[in-house]
Amino acid sequence: MPPLTTPKSGDALFASVERILFTLTYGTIVRQLLTDLEEVEEVNKQLDQMGYNIGTRLVDEFLAKSNVSNCADFKETADTIAKLGFKMFLGVTATVTN
Repeated sequence: MPPLTTPKSGDALFASVERILFTLTYGTIVRQLLTDLEEVEEVNKQLDQMGYNIGTRLVDEFLAKSNVSNCADFKETADTIAKLGFKMFLGVTATVTN
């Protein structure tokens, strides 16, 4: 008889669904770009531009909603993004190292 396993919590199940959904969505986008553009280098350029545009929108929304003041240096900027930005968009806090 196999050992009993503890069922995953709702959070753990939800997290795995998000990852699967992201993987499928990203894979679909890459596949469609490959079909449309046919050249890997051009696909990479398009993915880079999409990532840049998404990042710009996230930064704009973060600045509009967070009411943070100017950061004194890059370390403070990274800490602010790790603590507030990640929490705002991903529901987690991050730690900046190095």
